[in-house]
Amino acid sequence: MRKEAAPSSVPTTATTVGKFFVCFETKPLVAALLALTLVMFLWNLPPYYQNLLSTTRPCSAPPITSVAAAAATSLLSTNASLPYTATPVAEKKYFTAPKAKPSDPNKRVFEAYGNAAALFVQMGAYRGGPTTFAVVGLASKPIHVFGRPWYKCEWISNNGSSYRAKAYKMLPDWGYGRVYTVVVVNCTFPFNPNQDNLGGKLMINAYYGESQRKYEKFTALEEAPGSYNGTKYHPPFQYEYLYCGSSLYGNLSADRMREWMAYHAWFFGPSSHFVFHDSGGVSAEVRAVLDPWVRAGRATVQDIRNQAEFDGYYYNQFLVVNDCLHRYRHAANWTFYFDVDEFIYLPDGNTLESVLNEFSDYTQFTIEQNPMSSVLCLNDSSQQNSRQWGFEKLLFRESRTGIRRDRKYAIQAKNAYATGVHMSENVIGKTLHKTETKIRYYHYHNTITVHEELCREYVPLTAKNNVTWFNKLPYVYDDNMKKLANAIKEFERKTLGSQNLNN
Repeated sequence: MRKEAAPSSVPTTATTVGKFFVCFETKPLVAALLALTLVMFLWNLPPYYQNLLSTTRPCSAPPITSVAAAAATSLLSTNASLPYTATPVAEKKYFTAPKAKPSDPNKRVFEAYGNAAALFVQMGAYRGGPTTFAVVGLASKPIHVFGRPWYKCEWISNNGSSYRAKAYKMLPDWGYGRVYTVVVVNCTFPFNPNQDNLGGKLMINAYYGESQRKYEKFTALEEAPGSYNGTKYHPPFQYEYLYCGSSLYGNLSADRMREWMAYHAWFFGPSSHFVFHDSGGVSAEVRAVLDPWVRAGRATVQDIRNQAEFDGYYYNQFLVVNDCLHRYRHAANWTFYFDVDEFIYLPDGNTLESVLNEFSDYTQFTIEQNPMSSVLCLNDSSQQNSRQWGFEKLLFRESRTGIRRDRKYAIQAKNAYATGVHMSENVIGKTLHKTETKIRYYHYHNTITVHEELCREYVPLTAKNNVTWFNKLPYVYDDNMKKLANAIKEFERKTLGSQNLNN
């Protein structure tokens, strides 16, 4: 016998409960699935819509976040096999709490959301000697251009004492920075703060402006007890020569990298080391070329691909060269800076040892460029161009005189506080520029990313004795590098063994 429902005008407990369950099925399984769907939906919402939902609630239902949190707690407690731990949406902070509205309608409020650039992004921190340290990183360029940020150093010893020193900042990227600029912070104490060798840590205060009230404090470097070794900051150093490479990026040719590495391993000799920085350019093929040299202890490849998160000049190459300077400051007598499409050359029978002995009174010297054509080759049927290395067949040098060309350089790193791509402006000592009769470099521009045949324009054999005009530029025949090719190939074979070589 069917019972009549109570009149709608008379509220009853059954009516209230029935209204509540309009949105939710009473069966436990369906309710659990619905709650899980709701949690996942809220989890994947963009912050804007989460804020919107958190302030908009149905008229008669409990707050959504309460239902979701309760459901999530229930589900997690009954299903321990879930591969993750959910965080309730209410615990996620997506925005800064708004400021209180002023009572005066003409008093305007400026609301700030998020940060466009970091105050400081540390790449490395290094002890530069008994009393000095260097912290290398990036910082918001506008704050350094238009503001007055500054730094303070503090050494906190494991023996409980602490010492403070004022920091000296350098901006060595010559104004080329973009969102970020390079900052090298030098901390020099009046004495060795870890003189008891009990260890400690270097703390940096990074201030937003002239005021001392607003700053960020972070640990830049830590020294373990017994780790300080003063002898490493004095000659003899581990190497005679060190190569600090800029950021490697783009679709690099493994063949060109092989030729460059073999040539310079021969040029600098066994007491040298090469440091490369992979900013996305070290493909599997390039890595296969470098790995034998890494295994032989001649090279190091550092992965710096994360630098892409910080918009600096040209894959942050100013940051990279400064980090390398300080990381290996006391590793070699001379540190060289040039690119992987450039080959150092000694004219007129000079030796590297004799040249650098002659330059030893200078902190740094710059090197003049020999610009080479990247397409011109001799039309010589006796030569197998496809089997020749790049510098064997690209033999035409651009011969204009009296114009300024980019120079590269070498530096005694122990006397430098910061550096650049083409030279340093933060050194102790003299700089030498008149070096072209002693040392030069051949620059094969636009060849490092060419994977096909390099010879794309052929000139007759008579071009050896004449000026060749190409694209309105004069070129002369120069086979100095070609004369060294056989010696380099034999050196590579003896050093690495034939099993590591493709041909």
